[in-house]
Amino acid sequence: MARYSPIELAQAFIHTGELADALEALNPYLEANPDDETALRLRAAVLMRLPGEDYARAALADINKLDPKTADDYIQESVIMQMGLGDWMAAVKATEQAHELTPEDDRISERLLMLYDQVGEVDKARTLLATLPQTWRWLQLAGDLAQKAHESETAIDRYSGALVLIQQKMDTINNPIARNVMGMIVGSRAAVQLEAGHLVAAEADYAIVADVFPKDLSYSLMVAITYALQDKLDDAVWLCRTVLRDEPSLEALLREKAATYPTLKPLLEQLGL
Repeated sequence: MARYSPIELAQAFIHTGELADALEALNPYLEANPDDETALRLRAAVLMRLPGEDYARAALADINKLDPKTADDYIQESVIMQMGLGDWMAAVKATEQAHELTPEDDRISERLLMLYDQVGEVDKARTLLATLPQTWRWLQLAGDLAQKAHESETAIDRYSGALVLIQQKMDTINNPIARNVMGMIVGSRAAVQLEAGHLVAAEADYAIVADVFPKDLSYSLMVAITYALQDKLDDAVWLCRTVLRDEPSLEALLREKAATYPTLKPLLEQLGL
């Protein structure tokens, strides 16, 4: 009968979700071989999947025994800090170290951008974006950052650039995944167009997204709201009634928008709300 190594056993247990058994295979092996980096990384990965700070700290201890650390080690450290210990700034620092080692890794760059966004390091996020190639994904993220900063024209420009690139590279008509991505970016641009007061453009964008996501009637409701804001009250009333008949819960969204845009009051009156 074949004899399996502790690492092979642990990998098999991890594959079947038997994490306690994986630790039982790894712990005595690491006591005898404390510098085995493969085993340390494997045990850290197991510990990360177990709940509680004690397991997170044990996983971090294993990662910190690695010298030198690889970019993936720093990412693992970052995830432990963020998810296991709630230390977002330490998660940022670890991801920055990973990015320094492999600046061309899009996966690491995207994680770093996400963390910068979460901790409010907008300037660092923008500096990082400026170093990245002009792909549709990075332009989309640049648009998101500008939108959060209420820099409407910049956000519109970035989203528009992302749409040009994605339509050049993907079939957004026949490929459902590409079409959904396109729809999400147009939806983000529509929200900024509305915030900026570009009502005709907002109407056009919301109409596109309503067509891409026909089951999500909130986009059709937003088309109706742009009608009302352009004094096309009859069209707005008809579309709102159609939407609310099929999705009554969207009345809450309509009232929320009316609180933001007082000029929607006649629409509510016509609807008897």
